[in-house]
Amino acid sequence: MYNYKSGTLAVLIAFGFAFGLPGAEAANAQSVSATQPDSITAVLKARGLPSELKQQSDGDPYIQSAYDDMPFLIALMNCNDANADCKTVQFYFGFNDRKSFAIEKLNDWNRTKRFVRAYRDSEDDPVLVMDVDTDKGGVPEAVFNESLDIWLTQMQNYRRYVSE
Repeated sequence: MYNYKSGTLAVLIAFGFAFGLPGAEAANAQSVSATQPDSITAVLKARGLPSELKQQSDGDPYIQSAYDDMPFLIALMNCNDANADCKTVQFYFGFNDRKSFAIEKLNDWNRTKRFVRAYRDSEDDPVLVMDVDTDKGGVPEAVFNESLDIWLTQMQNYRRYVSE
C-alpha cells in the first residue's frame, strides 16, 4: 500500500491541472461523426473541398465532394430506419468508362494496399472504397483528417493505376 502525504497528492493534482493531464487535449478535440453529417462537411470545407449533403432516391444520405477533378461520395451508412443516426461512412470513387479493366489488376491492387479496396460494382465499373467507423461518439477531427488524407492520396494512385 502506498503512503502519500496529503501535501504531495495536492501538488501532483495541481501540477496535472496546470500542465494538462495526458489526453486532455483529445477530450477537448472536435468530434466527427456520421450521426452529424455537418461535422463531415465542415472538415471537407475547411480543406477547401466542395461538400454537399444529398439523398439517394431511397433516402440514404451521402455527401458529394471532389478532389483534383475527381468527384467522390461519402455514403453515410448503418443508419436507422429514418435514414438518420448513421454510424459509419464509406468513401466511394469510381470510373464508368473503364468496364474492361481487368479483375486481375483489381486483385493486384487489393493485395498491395491497406485501408482501401477496389472491386467492380454492379455495373461492372472499377471502384475504390474506404470505410471509416464513427460510432460511439465519433472520431477526433485530427483522426478523420488523417483518414481523409489517406483517401485523397489513394484516389490519385487509383486514378493513375486504372488509367495505365
